Order: sequence, then structure tokens, then C-alpha cells
Amino acid sequence: MKETINCDRLGRRLTVLLHGRCRKSSWEVFDVELDNISEGGCCVAGGPDQFQSGQLLSLRFANLRNIDADVRWVRDGKVGIEFRVPLKRGVIAELKRAYGIAVGVPGSRRPALFTNR
Repeated sequence: MKETINCDRLGRRLTVLLHGRCRKSSWEVFDVELDNISEGGCCVAGGPDQFQSGQLLSLRFANLRNIDADVRWVRDGKVGIEFRVPLKRGVIAELKRAYGIAVGVPGSRRPALFTNR
């Protein structure tokens, strides 16, 4: 998915492979894999049956403290998460450096360093 001019996201999505922990309650904590992230949210790959739209949860990944978030959508084996407080651009830059995935550019023999969706 490409960024559009009328996109309601706070920032462009960065393709990553990032392990995290999700907390839905004090007794329900489980592992998740993030496949993209932006200042305003992220996408969790897999495990859609563990989430419901509108659900409040807390995520922990990389070296960040717990991030309160809401489930915005669940479809196609993925879950859209919106952070209650956006991440700072410097945090996104650090995540890009540490966890960004090199993805090939269509029609090119050279890979792009990173993709921002």
C-alpha cells in the first residue's frame, strides 16, 4: 500500500520485522510480530483472532516503554493498531535503522534500503 495525499496517517509506514509483547489485561500477555510502523500506529501480522476492533491494549517493543493503543481494524490476517500518543520522529528513525527491512524495487535489480508505505 502506498502513501496517498489524503492519507489520514500521521506518518509514512516503515516496513519492519519487530518482535513485541502485547498486554490486553494484567493476566493476558502474548508475543506479537510487527510488520510495519509509523508515528501513529503499527500493523501486527498474524493472530487476528486474539484482537477485536475497538479493544484497548498496551504494546512493548524494541527498547521502548509500554505504548497504550487501540485496535482499529482486523482483516486479512493482520491487525491495525493506533497509538494513543504518537511516537516521535526520532524514535521512528531509530527503529528504521535497527529494524527496517530492505525490500526490492519493482523493475530494478538493486534493492531499496527501506520501504516506507
